[in-house]
Amino acid sequence: MNNLNQILFFRFIILSLSQVMIFNNFLIFGNTVNIYLIFVLVFPLNFNKSIAYIITFIFGFVIDFFSNSFGIITFSLLLSILTKPYIIKFAFGNFDVNKVRKTSEYISGTSLYQQLTYLFLMFFTHQLILNSVEIFSLKNFDIILNKTLISSIISIIFSYFILLIFFRKNA
Repeated sequence: MNNLNQILFFRFIILSLSQVMIFNNFLIFGNTVNIYLIFVLVFPLNFNKSIAYIITFIFGFVIDFFSNSFGIITFSLLLSILTKPYIIKFAFGNFDVNKVRKTSEYISGTSLYQQLTYLFLMFFTHQLILNSVEIFSLKNFDIILNKTLISSIISIIFSYFILLIFFRKNA
């Protein structure tokens, strides 16, 4: 197993265990803190896309299994990793598919505004998909939007501090 695979495996284990054991039991304003999206946020951009989708599927399945969410998290994680290049291009403005760099280069070499834009867009789209599939009714769009905003803001705060502490140098 090479170094990148070891880092991915370590992130997989630590983030899934911390989400399942700690953050699923941690309610703020009736919403759980979803830090598992960090796995997608710092996933290497130059990784084989097919394998990245399979790893993300397995990661989402593990979180789903222990959260009793019936595949909703897996679905929203897969859509998040699919939209990640477009969100990076929008947030940082210089994404070129031919010159793929590490996610850490995008995050560490940019302003706080760009970093928070990236985090907000990733978390907002993920939470919007998650809550839309969970509630599955346009009559309750105000509830979906309210849950999405609150969950996104809470998760961004926790995830930003986790990224600052653990992922700054080697994301």
